[in-house]
Amino acid sequence: MYFLLYKSYIYSFVDPIFLFTIATAFSSVLVIEVVREVADVVHFFLCQFAVLIGFRLYYRNKSKENSPQLFSNLGEHFSDKKLLEWATLFLFILYVSANLFIAYSKGFTLLSSAPTEAKVANFQNGFGIIRKINWGVGTFLCSSLIFLYLLRKNKVYLVLLSIISFFIILDGSKSSLLRVAIAAGLIFYHPLFETERATLVNLKKYSVLFTGALFAVIFTVLLKENDGIDEAAIAFLRRLLYGGDVVLFYYNPVNLDFFEDFNLVDYLVRFVNPISGFFRIQPYQEALGNVMIENIRPPGVTLDVIVGPNTPFYVEGRIFFGYFGGIIYSALIGYSYAAVRNFYFSISKSNAFFFVLMASIAQLLAGLLVDVNLTITQTFDLLFFSLPVYTIVAFVFDRRLKVSWTVQRNHIN
Repeated sequence: MYFLLYKSYIYSFVDPIFLFTIATAFSSVLVIEVVREVADVVHFFLCQFAVLIGFRLYYRNKSKENSPQLFSNLGEHFSDKKLLEWATLFLFILYVSANLFIAYSKGFTLLSSAPTEAKVANFQNGFGIIRKINWGVGTFLCSSLIFLYLLRKNKVYLVLLSIISFFIILDGSKSSLLRVAIAAGLIFYHPLFETERATLVNLKKYSVLFTGALFAVIFTVLLKENDGIDEAAIAFLRRLLYGGDVVLFYYNPVNLDFFEDFNLVDYLVRFVNPISGFFRIQPYQEALGNVMIENIRPPGVTLDVIVGPNTPFYVEGRIFFGYFGGIIYSALIGYSYAAVRNFYFSISKSNAFFFVLMASIAQLLAGLLVDVNLTITQTFDLLFFSLPVYTIVAFVFDRRLKVSWTVQRNHIN
Protein backbone atom coordinates (compact mmCIF):
# COMPACT_ATOMS: atom_id res chain seq x y z
CA MET A 1 0.00 0.00 0.00
CA TYR A 2 2.75 2.45 0.90
CA PHE A 3 4.57 1.67 -2.33
CA LEU A 4 1.46 2.32 -4.40
CA LEU A 5 0.87 5.64 -2.63
CA TYR A 6 4.41 6.82 -3.37
CA LYS A 7 4.89 5.04 -6.69
CA SER A 8 4.69 8.20 -8.82
CA TYR A 9 7.63 9.71 -6.91
CA ILE A 10 9.97 6.68 -6.93
CA TYR A 11 12.64 6.51 -9.64
CA SER A 12 14.50 3.34 -8.56
CA PHE A 13 14.78 0.70 -5.85
CA VAL A 14 17.69 2.76 -4.44
CA ASP A 15 15.45 5.82 -4.12
CA PRO A 16 15.25 6.87 -0.44
CA ILE A 17 11.47 7.04 -0.85
CA PHE A 18 11.37 3.37 -1.84
CA LEU A 19 13.47 2.49 1.22
CA PHE A 20 11.14 4.63 3.30
CA THR A 21 8.09 2.67 2.12
CA ILE A 22 9.72 -0.62 3.15
CA ALA A 23 10.73 0.72 6.55
CA THR A 24 7.28 2.24 7.11
CA ALA A 25 5.60 -1.07 6.30
CA PHE A 26 7.67 -2.84 8.97
CA SER A 27 7.14 -0.01 11.44
CA SER A 28 3.39 -0.12 10.86
CA VAL A 29 3.22 -3.78 11.77
CA LEU A 30 5.33 -3.12 14.87
CA VAL A 31 3.08 -0.27 15.98
CA ILE A 32 -0.03 -2.44 15.66
CA GLU A 33 1.61 -5.26 17.60
CA VAL A 34 3.34 -3.26 20.35
CA VAL A 35 1.52 -0.01 21.03
CA ARG A 36 -1.34 -0.46 23.47
CA GLU A 37 -3.28 2.79 23.19
CA VAL A 38 -5.52 3.03 20.11
CA ALA A 39 -5.05 6.81 20.03
CA ASP A 40 -1.27 6.33 19.67
CA VAL A 41 -1.72 3.86 16.82
CA VAL A 42 -4.11 6.23 15.06
CA HIS A 43 -1.64 9.10 15.50
CA PHE A 44 1.14 7.06 13.88
CA PHE A 45 -0.92 6.37 10.77
CA LEU A 46 -2.23 9.93 10.57
CA CYS A 47 1.37 11.17 10.57
CA GLN A 48 2.28 8.74 7.77
CA PHE A 49 -0.67 10.00 5.76
CA ALA A 50 0.33 13.61 6.53
CA VAL A 51 3.79 13.11 5.00
CA LEU A 52 2.13 11.92 1.80
CA ILE A 53 -0.22 14.91 1.90
CA GLY A 54 2.88 17.13 2.18
CA PHE A 55 4.21 15.61 -1.04
CA ARG A 56 0.86 16.05 -2.77
CA LEU A 57 0.46 19.65 -1.59
CA TYR A 58 3.83 20.57 -3.06
CA TYR A 59 2.98 19.07 -6.42
CA ARG A 60 -0.73 19.95 -6.55
CA ASN A 61 -0.25 22.84 -9.02
CA LYS A 62 2.64 21.26 -10.85
CA SER A 63 2.57 19.05 -13.90
CA LYS A 64 5.31 17.06 -15.51
CA GLU A 65 7.25 18.88 -18.18
CA ASN A 66 9.69 17.63 -20.75
CA SER A 67 13.17 16.93 -19.53
CA PRO A 68 15.76 19.70 -20.07
CA GLN A 69 17.27 19.97 -23.52
CA LEU A 70 19.99 17.36 -23.88
CA PHE A 71 23.17 18.55 -25.57
CA SER A 72 25.27 16.19 -27.65
CA ASN A 73 27.99 16.43 -25.01
CA LEU A 74 26.91 15.83 -21.42
CA GLY A 75 29.62 18.18 -20.21
CA GLU A 76 27.90 21.15 -21.85
CA HIS A 77 25.44 21.19 -18.98
CA PHE A 78 28.20 21.85 -16.43
CA SER A 79 30.81 24.58 -16.07
CA ASP A 80 34.02 24.72 -14.02
CA LYS A 81 34.50 20.95 -14.04
CA LYS A 82 38.25 21.29 -13.43
CA LEU A 83 37.62 23.13 -10.19
CA LEU A 84 35.40 20.30 -9.02
CA GLU A 85 38.17 17.80 -9.81
CA TRP A 86 40.68 19.71 -7.70
CA ALA A 87 38.24 20.14 -4.83
CA THR A 88 37.44 16.42 -4.98
CA LEU A 89 41.13 15.54 -4.86
CA PHE A 90 41.78 17.65 -1.75
CA LEU A 91 38.68 16.34 -0.01
CA PHE A 92 39.71 12.79 -0.89
CA ILE A 93 43.11 13.32 0.75
CA LEU A 94 41.40 14.79 3.83
CA TYR A 95 38.95 11.88 4.07
CA VAL A 96 41.57 9.13 3.69
CA SER A 97 44.00 10.81 6.09
CA ALA A 98 41.31 11.21 8.76
CA ASN A 99 40.24 7.57 8.50
CA LEU A 100 43.79 6.27 8.59
CA PHE A 101 44.36 8.35 11.71
CA ILE A 102 41.27 7.02 13.49
CA ALA A 103 42.19 3.48 12.44
CA TYR A 104 45.68 3.93 13.90
CA SER A 105 44.32 5.48 17.11
CA LYS A 106 41.21 3.39 17.71
CA GLY A 107 41.14 0.62 15.13
CA PHE A 108 38.55 0.05 12.42
CA THR A 109 35.03 0.07 13.83
CA LEU A 110 33.81 -2.92 11.83
CA LEU A 111 36.62 -5.08 13.21
CA SER A 112 35.77 -4.36 16.85
CA SER A 113 33.85 -6.86 18.97
CA ALA A 114 30.80 -4.54 19.15
CA PRO A 115 30.71 -2.36 16.03
CA THR A 116 27.47 -0.54 16.92
CA GLU A 117 28.91 0.67 20.21
CA ALA A 118 32.34 1.32 18.71
CA LYS A 119 30.94 3.62 16.02
CA VAL A 120 29.96 5.91 18.90
CA ALA A 121 32.76 5.26 21.37
CA ASN A 122 35.56 5.58 18.79
CA PHE A 123 34.58 9.16 18.06
CA GLN A 124 34.42 10.39 21.63
CA ASN A 125 37.13 12.26 23.55
CA GLY A 126 38.11 14.68 20.79
CA PHE A 127 37.71 12.39 17.78
CA GLY A 128 34.27 13.70 16.84
CA ILE A 129 35.71 15.89 14.07
CA ILE A 130 36.64 12.73 12.16
CA ARG A 131 33.09 11.48 12.35
CA LYS A 132 31.97 14.80 10.89
CA ILE A 133 34.49 14.38 8.07
CA ASN A 134 33.05 10.94 7.37
CA TRP A 135 29.50 12.27 7.28
CA GLY A 136 30.13 15.45 5.29
CA VAL A 137 33.14 14.74 3.10
CA GLY A 138 32.23 11.08 2.58
CA THR A 139 28.80 12.01 1.23
CA PHE A 140 30.25 14.64 -1.10
CA LEU A 141 32.93 12.31 -2.43
CA CYS A 142 30.44 9.55 -3.28
CA SER A 143 28.41 11.96 -5.40
CA SER A 144 31.41 13.73 -6.90
CA LEU A 145 33.33 10.62 -7.97
CA ILE A 146 30.25 9.08 -9.60
CA PHE A 147 29.52 12.39 -11.34
CA LEU A 148 33.11 12.76 -12.62
CA TYR A 149 33.20 9.17 -13.84
CA LEU A 150 30.09 9.71 -15.95
CA LEU A 151 31.57 12.90 -17.39
CA ARG A 152 35.14 11.74 -17.99
CA LYS A 153 34.67 7.95 -18.36
CA ASN A 154 37.96 7.63 -16.49
CA LYS A 155 38.15 4.49 -14.36
CA VAL A 156 40.46 6.26 -11.92
CA TYR A 157 37.34 7.76 -10.39
CA LEU A 158 35.90 4.29 -9.88
CA VAL A 159 39.11 3.25 -8.14
CA LEU A 160 38.88 6.27 -5.84
CA LEU A 161 35.22 5.47 -5.20
CA SER A 162 36.20 1.91 -4.28
CA ILE A 163 38.67 3.28 -1.73
CA ILE A 164 35.99 5.51 -0.25
CA SER A 165 33.59 2.55 -0.15
CA PHE A 166 36.23 0.47 1.64
CA PHE A 167 36.50 3.05 4.44
CA ILE A 168 32.71 3.45 4.56
CA ILE A 169 32.39 -0.31 5.12
CA LEU A 170 34.95 -0.24 7.92
CA ASP A 171 33.04 2.61 9.56
CA GLY A 172 30.83 -0.04 11.15
CA SER A 173 27.36 1.02 10.07
CA LYS A 174 25.20 -1.95 8.98
CA SER A 175 23.73 -0.13 5.99
CA SER A 176 26.85 1.86 5.15
CA LEU A 177 27.05 0.90 1.47
CA LEU A 178 23.54 2.19 0.88
CA ARG A 179 25.12 5.64 0.90
CA VAL A 180 27.02 4.78 -2.25
CA ALA A 181 23.98 3.20 -3.91
CA ILE A 182 21.73 6.16 -3.11
CA ALA A 183 24.35 8.63 -4.39
CA ALA A 184 24.62 6.66 -7.63
CA GLY A 185 20.85 6.58 -8.04
CA LEU A 186 20.50 10.33 -7.58
CA ILE A 187 23.09 10.99 -10.30
CA PHE A 188 22.06 8.31 -12.80
CA TYR A 189 18.35 9.07 -12.65
CA HIS A 190 18.71 12.81 -13.01
CA PRO A 191 17.18 13.90 -16.36
CA LEU A 192 20.53 15.33 -17.52
CA PHE A 193 22.05 11.85 -17.40
CA GLU A 194 19.39 10.24 -19.55
CA THR A 195 22.00 9.75 -22.27
CA GLU A 196 24.08 7.68 -19.80
CA ARG A 197 21.53 4.89 -19.42
CA ALA A 198 23.85 2.54 -21.32
CA THR A 199 26.52 3.13 -18.70
CA LEU A 200 23.98 2.35 -16.02
CA VAL A 201 23.11 -0.93 -17.73
CA ASN A 202 26.81 -1.86 -17.90
CA LEU A 203 27.32 -1.09 -14.23
CA LYS A 204 24.26 -3.10 -13.21
CA LYS A 205 26.24 -6.28 -13.86
CA TYR A 206 28.10 -5.43 -10.66
CA SER A 207 24.86 -5.11 -8.69
CA VAL A 208 25.02 -8.72 -7.49
CA LEU A 209 28.54 -8.15 -6.17
CA PHE A 210 27.48 -4.89 -4.54
CA THR A 211 24.41 -6.49 -2.94
CA GLY A 212 26.56 -9.33 -1.65
CA ALA A 213 28.98 -6.86 -0.10
CA LEU A 214 26.10 -4.95 1.47
CA PHE A 215 24.66 -8.05 3.14
CA ALA A 216 28.14 -9.22 4.13
CA VAL A 217 28.67 -6.00 6.07
CA ILE A 218 25.22 -6.18 7.65
CA PHE A 219 25.58 -9.75 8.86
CA THR A 220 29.20 -9.26 9.95
CA VAL A 221 27.94 -6.65 12.40
CA LEU A 222 24.85 -8.63 13.39
CA LEU A 223 26.72 -11.89 14.01
CA LYS A 224 29.26 -10.08 16.18
CA GLU A 225 26.57 -8.49 18.31
CA ASN A 226 24.14 -11.40 18.62
CA ASP A 227 24.34 -14.98 19.83
CA GLY A 228 23.87 -17.18 16.80
CA ILE A 229 22.26 -16.91 13.38
CA ASP A 230 18.69 -16.90 14.70
CA GLU A 231 19.22 -13.80 16.82
CA ALA A 232 21.14 -12.16 13.98
CA ALA A 233 18.22 -12.81 11.62
CA ILE A 234 15.80 -11.23 14.10
CA ALA A 235 18.12 -8.27 14.48
CA PHE A 236 18.22 -7.95 10.68
CA LEU A 237 14.43 -7.76 10.54
CA ARG A 238 14.58 -5.09 13.21
CA ARG A 239 17.11 -3.18 11.08
CA LEU A 240 14.54 -3.05 8.30
CA LEU A 241 12.59 -0.72 10.56
CA TYR A 242 15.19 1.92 9.59
CA GLY A 243 14.53 4.05 12.66
CA GLY A 244 11.11 2.62 13.44
CA ASP A 245 12.52 0.83 16.47
CA VAL A 246 11.80 4.04 18.38
CA VAL A 247 8.32 2.55 18.77
CA LEU A 248 9.76 0.11 21.30
CA PHE A 249 10.94 2.95 23.53
CA TYR A 250 8.93 6.13 23.06
CA TYR A 251 5.50 4.64 23.80
CA ASN A 252 6.70 3.42 27.18
CA PRO A 253 4.64 5.35 29.80
CA VAL A 254 7.85 6.65 31.40
CA ASN A 255 8.93 8.34 28.16
CA LEU A 256 5.47 9.60 27.31
CA ASP A 257 5.36 11.34 30.68
CA PHE A 258 8.92 12.64 30.40
CA PHE A 259 8.38 14.36 27.04
CA GLU A 260 4.89 15.65 27.83
CA ASP A 261 5.99 19.22 28.63
CA PHE A 262 8.35 19.75 25.68
CA ASN A 263 7.33 22.62 23.37
CA LEU A 264 8.25 24.83 20.41
CA VAL A 265 11.05 26.59 22.28
CA ASP A 266 12.66 23.23 23.10
CA TYR A 267 12.38 22.28 19.44
CA LEU A 268 14.06 25.49 18.22
CA VAL A 269 16.90 25.09 20.71
CA ARG A 270 17.42 21.49 19.65
CA PHE A 271 17.08 22.40 15.96
CA VAL A 272 20.10 24.74 16.03
CA ASN A 273 22.04 22.69 18.59
CA PRO A 274 24.15 20.74 16.04
CA ILE A 275 25.57 24.05 14.82
CA SER A 276 25.65 26.00 18.09
CA GLY A 277 27.17 22.98 19.81
CA PHE A 278 29.91 22.72 17.18
CA PHE A 279 30.89 26.34 17.75
CA ARG A 280 30.63 25.83 21.56
CA ILE A 281 27.87 28.44 21.84
CA GLN A 282 25.97 25.88 23.92
CA PRO A 283 26.68 22.29 24.99
CA TYR A 284 25.65 19.46 22.71
CA GLN A 285 22.30 18.01 23.72
CA GLU A 286 21.83 14.29 24.15
CA ALA A 287 19.98 12.67 21.27
CA LEU A 288 16.31 12.05 22.06
CA GLY A 289 16.73 8.34 21.40
CA ASN A 290 19.52 8.15 23.96
CA VAL A 291 17.35 9.95 26.48
CA MET A 292 14.62 7.36 25.95
CA ILE A 293 17.08 4.56 26.68
CA GLU A 294 18.26 6.32 29.83
CA ASN A 295 14.70 6.81 31.06
CA ILE A 296 13.85 3.12 30.94
CA ARG A 297 17.23 1.86 32.13
CA PRO A 298 16.74 -0.43 35.16
CA PRO A 299 18.06 0.96 38.48
CA GLY A 300 21.67 0.05 39.12
CA VAL A 301 22.40 -0.74 35.46
CA THR A 302 25.09 1.43 33.91
CA LEU A 303 25.88 1.76 30.24
CA ASP A 304 29.28 2.91 28.99
CA VAL A 305 27.87 3.75 25.56
CA ILE A 306 24.23 4.45 24.75
CA VAL A 307 23.07 3.86 21.19
CA GLY A 308 19.46 4.95 21.08
CA PRO A 309 16.99 4.87 18.19
CA ASN A 310 16.44 7.67 15.69
CA THR A 311 13.42 9.88 16.31
CA PRO A 312 11.28 10.07 13.14
CA PHE A 313 8.76 12.80 12.39
CA TYR A 314 5.81 11.05 14.03
CA VAL A 315 7.65 10.91 17.38
CA GLU A 316 9.49 14.22 17.14
CA GLY A 317 6.37 16.10 16.05
CA ARG A 318 4.36 14.71 18.93
CA ILE A 319 7.07 15.45 21.49
CA PHE A 320 7.41 19.12 20.57
CA PHE A 321 4.02 20.03 19.08
CA GLY A 322 1.53 17.68 20.67
CA TYR A 323 -0.89 15.16 19.23
CA PHE A 324 -2.45 17.29 16.49
CA GLY A 325 0.55 19.56 16.00
CA GLY A 326 2.63 16.47 15.28
CA ILE A 327 0.37 15.65 12.32
CA ILE A 328 0.87 19.12 10.83
CA TYR A 329 4.61 18.82 11.47
CA SER A 330 4.65 15.54 9.53
CA ALA A 331 3.01 17.24 6.56
CA LEU A 332 5.66 19.98 6.66
CA ILE A 333 8.40 17.36 6.65
CA GLY A 334 6.89 15.74 3.53
CA TYR A 335 6.48 19.13 1.84
CA SER A 336 10.06 20.20 2.64
CA TYR A 337 11.62 17.01 1.34
CA ALA A 338 9.52 17.14 -1.84
CA ALA A 339 10.71 20.71 -2.48
CA VAL A 340 14.40 19.76 -2.17
CA ARG A 341 14.00 16.69 -4.39
CA ASN A 342 12.16 18.65 -7.04
CA PHE A 343 14.74 21.44 -7.07
CA TYR A 344 17.58 18.97 -7.53
CA PHE A 345 15.88 17.03 -10.32
CA SER A 346 14.97 20.33 -12.02
CA ILE A 347 18.55 21.53 -12.47
CA SER A 348 19.20 21.83 -16.21
CA LYS A 349 22.52 23.67 -16.26
CA SER A 350 24.87 24.59 -13.47
CA ASN A 351 28.31 24.89 -12.02
CA ALA A 352 29.65 21.31 -11.60
CA PHE A 353 30.40 21.81 -7.91
CA PHE A 354 26.90 23.14 -7.23
CA PHE A 355 25.30 20.16 -8.96
CA VAL A 356 27.31 17.69 -6.87
CA LEU A 357 26.62 19.69 -3.72
CA MET A 358 22.87 19.58 -4.41
CA ALA A 359 23.05 15.84 -5.13
CA SER A 360 24.72 15.41 -1.73
CA ILE A 361 22.15 17.60 0.01
CA ALA A 362 19.30 15.72 -1.68
CA GLN A 363 20.79 12.50 -0.34
CA LEU A 364 21.19 13.79 3.21
CA LEU A 365 17.80 15.48 3.40
CA ALA A 366 16.12 12.14 2.87
CA GLY A 367 17.02 11.84 6.55
CA LEU A 368 14.21 14.28 7.33
CA LEU A 369 11.99 11.23 7.23
CA VAL A 370 14.15 9.46 9.81
CA ASP A 371 15.73 12.00 12.17
CA VAL A 372 15.66 15.77 11.59
CA ASN A 373 18.39 16.59 14.10
CA LEU A 374 20.82 14.08 12.62
CA THR A 375 20.02 15.43 9.15
CA ILE A 376 20.86 18.98 10.21
CA THR A 377 24.13 17.74 11.70
CA GLN A 378 25.20 15.89 8.57
CA THR A 379 24.14 18.69 6.20
CA PHE A 380 26.10 21.21 8.25
CA ASP A 381 29.13 18.91 8.14
CA LEU A 382 28.81 18.68 4.35
CA LEU A 383 28.76 22.45 3.93
CA PHE A 384 31.39 23.11 6.59
CA PHE A 385 34.06 21.03 4.82
CA SER A 386 33.14 21.26 1.13
CA LEU A 387 32.44 24.99 0.76
CA PRO A 388 35.78 26.26 2.17
CA VAL A 389 37.78 23.77 0.11
CA TYR A 390 35.97 24.72 -3.10
CA THR A 391 36.31 28.43 -2.31
CA ILE A 392 40.08 28.12 -1.88
CA VAL A 393 40.41 26.04 -5.05
CA ALA A 394 38.32 28.54 -7.02
CA PHE A 395 40.46 31.52 -5.96
CA VAL A 396 43.78 29.70 -6.42
CA PHE A 397 43.07 28.27 -9.88
CA ASP A 398 40.51 30.68 -11.28
CA ARG A 399 40.92 33.91 -9.27
CA ARG A 400 37.16 34.02 -8.77
CA LEU A 401 34.26 32.26 -7.12
CA LYS A 402 31.20 31.67 -9.26
CA VAL A 403 28.25 29.41 -8.53
CA SER A 404 25.30 29.38 -10.94
CA TRP A 405 22.41 27.16 -11.95
CA THR A 406 19.35 26.98 -14.15
CA VAL A 407 16.31 24.88 -13.36
CA GLN A 408 13.59 23.32 -15.51
CA ARG A 409 10.49 24.35 -13.58
CA ASN A 410 8.03 21.83 -12.19
CA HIS A 411 9.98 18.69 -12.94
CA ILE A 412 8.49 15.98 -10.74
CA ASN A 413 10.58 13.20 -9.24
